[in-house]
Amino acid sequence: MEFKTRIDRHREAAAAAAKSAREIAEKADADGVPLTGAQLAEYQQNMVKARHHLDSLKTAKSDEDITAQARALAAEIGDPVRGEPKAAQGAWAKATAARMAKAMTAEIDGQKSLVSGSIGVPSPIETDIVTMSAAPRSLLELIPAKGLGGGFDTGNSFSFLRQTVRTNNAAPVADGALKPTSVYTLAEVEDRVRVIAHLSEPVPERYFADHANLEDFLRNEMESGLYQALENQALQGDGTGENLTGLLNTSGIITQAFATDALTSIRKAMTSLEVYGITPTALVLNPVDAEALDLLRDSGATGKYLLGDPAGDGVGKLWKVPRVRSNAVAAGTALLGDWQQAQIVIREDATLALDRSGSNFSHNLVTIRLEGRFGFAVKRPNAFVEIALAAA
Repeated sequence: MEFKTRIDRHREAAAAAAKSAREIAEKADADGVPLTGAQLAEYQQNMVKARHHLDSLKTAKSDEDITAQARALAAEIGDPVRGEPKAAQGAWAKATAARMAKAMTAEIDGQKSLVSGSIGVPSPIETDIVTMSAAPRSLLELIPAKGLGGGFDTGNSFSFLRQTVRTNNAAPVADGALKPTSVYTLAEVEDRVRVIAHLSEPVPERYFADHANLEDFLRNEMESGLYQALENQALQGDGTGENLTGLLNTSGIITQAFATDALTSIRKAMTSLEVYGITPTALVLNPVDAEALDLLRDSGATGKYLLGDPAGDGVGKLWKVPRVRSNAVAAGTALLGDWQQAQIVIREDATLALDRSGSNFSHNLVTIRLEGRFGFAVKRPNAFVEIALAAA
């Protein structure tokens, strides 16, 4: 009954999403006009949702078949212990079937057939503001993301409000006296999204028939490469041409000069945020600097590790602030901040497209393209500190 319920649920959800996508396309076609940006985004979301539920439906059906096979096999095995009460025999067979089904299901490596056209790639970027996880794994997990139309404009351009002054003058006030004015100055910043994309080299068509996991391999490699480029742009982009304006090139972020050693410099940076009432959510380090901190020891090279037992839970944090490694940060530099004060702007999420046309067709080749359109917004620059971890 459990698998039947899962199958029905995924079938209904896939049908509903596909219907919504079809209605959007049919309406535009009937009106004789192209899809608007908002309609296209909604169409793509519904298509991705439909494909997701179809994949889940296939998995549920496979699980159901495997469970039935396991139950039949357990029934054939029969009574494992002579003299065991009949009720216990049934319980043993049921438990055996469940264990076998679980083990057999774990061996399944579901593969998707590669088709022409575009395939929505699930985004590793959080698409709303949520409580940050205790152990973020990448820089992009720290930064909230919003699609255009969700608090931003539509089209290629977007604007947002950036806080430039924050002066709190709240104070006790006598009856009839003039209330003090606090200053929270906001400036409107206008920007535009940029395309981040890459192509695969042409791949022989037969590879996809001969190697079932090739599609997943190429998708994962290209997806990883695209989001590495986006992460680098979010920090290092200089704002010229088709580059985003990254955090390190945003006017107003705080700088912390090297002071005594890396740990002292980081602690002083925390103070520079705390005086503004800002609680940092993560410290981002180059892997080389993260290693150097992890290997710091008391009394030279033989004492206890300063940051704690390498197997302990606290190693991933520094003064209770999570540490995140990123190659987008140059060695010798760290970034500390409240990463909720920045935002990834998504106009079009990463989409995979396959091309068999032109010379590819005549040579039996396939080229894959992965691209998306993104922007980056720093809403409160003084919520971030760039830290020098070594003397100049």
